Amino acid sequence: MSGGHILIVDDDTANIRALASVLEDRHEVRFATSGRRALELASADPPELVLLDVMMPGLDGYAVCRLLKTDPATADVPVIFITSLSSPEEEAFGLETGAVDYVTKPFSPAIVRARVATHLSLRRANRSLKDENEHLEALVRERTRKLAQAQREKMAALRQMVAGVAHEINTPIGVALGSASHLGDRVAAMTERLTANQLRRAELERFLASAGELAALLSSTIARAGEIVRCFKGVAADHGGLRQTIALRPFLEQVTESLRPQWEPLGHRMAVDCPADLRMVSNPAILSAVLEQLVRNALEHAFPAGRHGLVTVGAAGSGPDTVLLSVADDGAGIAEGTAGRILEPFFTTRRGTGSVGLGLNIVDNLASDRLGGTFTIASRSGGGTLATLHLPVRTPPDL
Repeated sequence: MSGGHILIVDDDTANIRALASVLEDRHEVRFATSGRRALELASADPPELVLLDVMMPGLDGYAVCRLLKTDPATADVPVIFITSLSSPEEEAFGLETGAVDYVTKPFSPAIVRARVATHLSLRRANRSLKDENEHLEALVRERTRKLAQAQREKMAALRQMVAGVAHEINTPIGVALGSASHLGDRVAAMTERLTANQLRRAELERFLASAGELAALLSSTIARAGEIVRCFKGVAADHGGLRQTIALRPFLEQVTESLRPQWEPLGHRMAVDCPADLRMVSNPAILSAVLEQLVRNALEHAFPAGRHGLVTVGAAGSGPDTVLLSVADDGAGIAEGTAGRILEPFFTTRRGTGSVGLGLNIVDNLASDRLGGTFTIASRSGGGTLATLHLPVRTPPDL
């Protein structure tokens, strides 16, 4: 049975039998012989369409139609009047009560079947459209919720970043201010003794030695503050440049060569592992900045003082749409207990040597926000560390 569930309402059982004979081969047909019974049946199990007589004792068809339209459960059920009232005024009045069609008796079976089929089709199309709209609205609500959540997370990360910057930069500034104040007091004291002709050579020598130490401390702390600012700017910097087709092997060789002054004097070695024909479309300036930061991170953290090692910059295809770029070293690996924190801004295990702790956080941000990929870093089972960029072969143009 391919049709719908139809309720026939008529106080004349002969009319009901006549309509049922026309429709029951294609539709599930139920009937009611009064308006009250029709409302009870429709409320308990809403039909897909109602064929409704007008002239009935008690509640007439117009009243039944109005009540069906005021009930949320049946408001969208199409009503077709089947009546002997044939004047244009009656037809207009019937349509005004909420009916979708008006068929006069004696009816044509073909017309009844056609009208029923048309309005069932329209109702199902409307229902499908309504369901699709509800689905789209649900998707919009979910997307809005996710965007709001992402915004909250970004604001939380921004607050953490700002708090970290304030904390990190306050330390060298505090040291610099203290050193400058102490140096100023010493200069004032020496000036007073010089003016009074009480300055001795030994005092002057001690002052000069102390001033040199304070000047060196000032220089190092100000340099540290400058490095923090430089790294912080790197998080949001616009590296410029346009997307280009990049031949990866010569590109990686160029990156490693540009860093030679940083790795060669330390006795380290660098290698490139990349197929000669591998290419991608991306922003070379951003890609270069990311790889350079990863190499510097390896040189700074992988090898204990005096130990020489190998850093390998590599690239490989991963399916038709993804390229894996990597920086691997054979050093000490990631310290136990720190793997879950190394991407946090300002987290570093080498604060005493001037490390700011922003490098990997910058890489993570650039990989996702500007290159359309992801970044991972972990210790290798055979020793050392492997940093991997999972990037699209073609960086999305809107990044």
